[in-house]
Amino acid sequence: MTDINIKETIPDKKSFFNIKRFSFKGLNPDFLIKTIDSSNTNKKVFSENKELQNKGIIFEKNKMIRKFDEIQEIINESDDKKINDFFGRKAWLDDKFTIFHATLKFNPYNHIKKLEEISGFLHYYYSYSKNIVIIPNIVKNYTPYDEEGNALKNKVDIISLSEYIRFVDEMYEFFEQMNNKPILVPISLRFNIGEIESLIEHYLKKERFYFWIDFESSPADLSNGLIGGRVGLINHFLRNSNQFDKCLILATNVRREIISNIKDIISPASDVLSTLCGANIVGVDRDPQRAFPKQEDPLKQKKIIEHKARTFDERTYYYNITKQDKINKPLNVTSNSVKLATEFESQKQHFLRNLEIETYLRSKEMLNKYNNGKIIKSLNISGNKKKLF
Repeated sequence: MTDINIKETIPDKKSFFNIKRFSFKGLNPDFLIKTIDSSNTNKKVFSENKELQNKGIIFEKNKMIRKFDEIQEIINESDDKKINDFFGRKAWLDDKFTIFHATLKFNPYNHIKKLEEISGFLHYYYSYSKNIVIIPNIVKNYTPYDEEGNALKNKVDIISLSEYIRFVDEMYEFFEQMNNKPILVPISLRFNIGEIESLIEHYLKKERFYFWIDFESSPADLSNGLIGGRVGLINHFLRNSNQFDKCLILATNVRREIISNIKDIISPASDVLSTLCGANIVGVDRDPQRAFPKQEDPLKQKKIIEHKARTFDERTYYYNITKQDKINKPLNVTSNSVKLATEFESQKQHFLRNLEIETYLRSKEMLNKYNNGKIIKSLNISGNKKKLF
């Protein structure tokens, strides 16, 4: 495995916000910490966006694999185009810095005894994630629905913590043999807080310091008790471990907005808060899967279009309705990512000048108004905490 050269760590005293100066092989030192969604951009949009030129860009492809059969089909596939499409390859990105990661919605050990049985898939997985290897996450549980589409109360578990750790360890050992890319290990926020503590402790004992938090369409809202508690535990554990300077966090699959209603003109942004969750790299958005039925009423259909194409306002931290009849999705998604990247740079510059981030965040209207300012209040979380080790 190749190490990531982390030269300096500067933590905020009141929040999990931190600056880490590090570099990747093949990427200039001034790269954007916000990735670009390779599924939702194209060469034309990229080349015409002046703000992206001469910047170090990480292109990210995320993949939800719902059935084990999909893996077996790729192993047996001989059509190059189908394989490239599965892993999201775009020829114009072949010389760019790209990463690929998957979330599995099944337990592989229900189908195989050990991961060596799907080594062909793992070789594909390694080669299509050109610059960093990101070990897949496995969804811990899911909510079943009845025939009428109503959510049932009891969730169904997919995998136990012990099997999850076994899966990550087998994957890590397989990819470590290749020995020329950094390897990121997954953290699922669906585990309970005790399980997350055991998982992080296992990683640190194994000297695995590069993590990706799969938000699985949850908002990066620390005032939310579940998210705040679990993300808080991860960060406290790492900061109190004496190995924090070696650690790096990618936060991805974050819900774009904390809450979104088609009737509202503005929606509070979630993805821009990822750095407050300790993220050093901020990945792509992934909103919950919701079907919008085709509307016969043109006005209602226009509202749906405008709702999907909200634009990020860095002055307020709201997503705003944009008046348009058609969505240019690659342009919309990429433009929002550029705005977020610019805002993360502004956060960084304020912090480096003042060694605090709170006063900067207090200038954002959404953080003062949403939920009575509870997000700002949640920042005062360091205090005199007892060390976990």
